[in-house]
Amino acid sequence: MIAKCTAIAGFLLVASPVECVAAELIIMVEDAAEPFSRPDGSGYANDVIRAAFSAAGLQVKLDVVPYARCKKDVEDGKVAACASMSWYQGVEAKLVFSDAPLFHVYADVFVDRKSPVRISRMSDFNHGAVIGIVNEYEYPDSLQELHGRGVSFQAAPNDGANLKMLARGRLTAAIVMTNDLEPQAQKPLAAGVDRDVAFAFRSGIQQSYIGFSKKHPSGETLRRQFNDGYKRILADGTVDTIRRKWTAKAAP
Repeated sequence: MIAKCTAIAGFLLVASPVECVAAELIIMVEDAAEPFSRPDGSGYANDVIRAAFSAAGLQVKLDVVPYARCKKDVEDGKVAACASMSWYQGVEAKLVFSDAPLFHVYADVFVDRKSPVRISRMSDFNHGAVIGIVNEYEYPDSLQELHGRGVSFQAAPNDGANLKMLARGRLTAAIVMTNDLEPQAQKPLAAGVDRDVAFAFRSGIQQSYIGFSKKHPSGETLRRQFNDGYKRILADGTVDTIRRKWTAKAAP
C-alpha cells in the first residue's frame, strides 16, 4: 500500500490524514474498449497499468467510466490520469502521455454487405455519407479531409453500437478499432452482425497511452512513477505474459 501522503495528496482515498497506508491510487479507465479495458475493470491495458504501478511501489484502483468522461476529467484536472488515450489536436496544452504506449489499434472501416456502393478508400466517401465513430475517440488524420467533402460523423457510445447501426442501414460506414490481440471480426461477431457487415479497408494506426493531467498536482509525479514501473515490467517479461493471457482469451 502507499506509505507516503506528500507527493500524491489530493489523489488518494484516505480515511484520515494519518491513515495513508490504507489509501489507494485512483486511475480512470474506459468502460467499453474490449479487450483492453472492459466494463468489469479487467482487460489487457488495465492489467498492464496495475502491474506497472505495482512495480513502482503503488497500488491502484481503477474507476471504470465512459471514455468521454475519462477524457474530460483528466483534461480538467479532476483526476490525474486517464487510460487509454491517443494524440489529438491541442492535447499538449492539457496532458502529458506516458513515455511508451500501452498498445496500438487499427482504425478499420467496415461497410454494409448489402450496400450497392463500393468503398475501398477514403476518397470513395462522397457528399452525404455518414460515418459512425465513438464519442470522443481519437482517429487518424485521414478522417479530417472528409469534413470538407460533405461527409458527416455520427458518434455512438462504442464500436458495437456503430456496427449495429451500420447493419440496419443507418450508416454509410463505421470506423472500428481493431487490434492484434483478437481476430478482426471479433467486434462484428460480438455485436451479432458479422453476416451483415464487412471489412473494407484500414484507415490508419493509433498509439494508445495513459494521459496524465497537467492541471492535477499529482499528474507529473504519477507519470514518472508509471514510466519507471512500465520500463521494469517490459524488461522482466511481465508485459509479454499479460499479452499471452489476453491473446489466449480471444482464441476461438
